[in-house]
Amino acid sequence: MSKTRVAILIFPGVELLDFTGPAEVFVVAAEGGAFEVCTVAATREPLRTMGGVHVIPDFDYDSAPRAEIVVVPGGDLGQVGEAGRAWVRKAAGEAEIVMSVCMGALLLGRLGLLDGIEATTHSWGIESLKKIAPACRVVHGPRFVDAGRVITSAGVTAGIDAALHVVRRRLGDAAADWTGDAWMEYRAPRG
Repeated sequence: MSKTRVAILIFPGVELLDFTGPAEVFVVAAEGGAFEVCTVAATREPLRTMGGVHVIPDFDYDSAPRAEIVVVPGGDLGQVGEAGRAWVRKAAGEAEIVMSVCMGALLLGRLGLLDGIEATTHSWGIESLKKIAPACRVVHGPRFVDAGRVITSAGVTAGIDAALHVVRRRLGDAAADWTGDAWMEYRAPRG
């Protein structure tokens, strides 16, 4: 069985748990047998996350392979330049699922990827998302919103919920429950 590739955008000032939480979910799902996770950034040079942790990206935008799932985390989104936005547009167009975590929804909104669908973000970004993406039905309250190809999640830890939801969608209840409950000791969301 070939693994489903998950590409996670990272950039200087990326919120650490926004990308590592979903990465952990995908890495351990099906006991490590279902997903291949990689990080993508402007360069392969080490970058510093929000909070100062150094990370070395797996790929730059030009060398990143096609991914079935693309994850866009929050953080200092001003660090995602035109090349990063172009990569997100391209990768989202090729992906089966595009998932944002926290303020990552604002980047998807700026790119028009939320037009005509329901979405959410961190509570601090709800009003901004309404302004950035007026054609999006922005909702406040749910941990994540599944709009089919696009899944958005609320603040930081809600990215774990959204990733577990993706596991549930793709692999079923048993895989999501094992990943969340047994491995992570984190109650996997239903619905």
